[in-house]
Amino acid sequence: MDSVKGYLNMTGRASFALPAVEEAADSGTIVASAALSGLTAGVMTVAAQPDYPRTLRGYLTDANATITNGTLTIVGTDQNGVGISDVLTFTAAGAQTSVKAFAKVVSVTWALVTGTVTTTSDTMSLGYGASLGLPAAPGALYDRLVKGEFNGADDLGAFSKTYGLYNPAGTMDGAKAVEVTFNYRIPIPN
Repeated sequence: MDSVKGYLNMTGRASFALPAVEEAADSGTIVASAALSGLTAGVMTVAAQPDYPRTLRGYLTDANATITNGTLTIVGTDQNGVGISDVLTFTAAGAQTSVKAFAKVVSVTWALVTGTVTTTSDTMSLGYGASLGLPAAPGALYDRLVKGEFNGADDLGAFSKTYGLYNPAGTMDGAKAVEVTFNYRIPIPN
């Protein structure tokens, strides 16, 4: 027997007044650049929270290319207040972006899987990603983008039904607004 009687179709509108720019390498608003050799049990200090629900970018600096596999685990809540986690995997120096939007970050943990952390120059930081989380309701199923606007003009950004994200085509810089209208469904239990 099906546990869902039907769905309530809804239209949502999200306004992001002045979202900050996606962060460049090693700037780390959420977690400042930390030497991997000095982490106790891999736990990193969360220094700030996201300006809006959004994806997050981790940056690995590997001074001598000796880290061949490591993970950064982010735990928090999404744009709908639901507990989530996301694991970023690094096989070399560079950036990885979460697939989920975080409204709040509770913890961030680094784990070396293979390779060697050899100097204090091997660092990890966590900052803002480019996609914004669209608030709906816990358990909401995102359907489609109705309209995106960037700085008052139509925007052809990318919409993720899976995670309820909008990635503007324009570059967020802390001075331009993003407005998004979207459709979603809420399951009606039997």
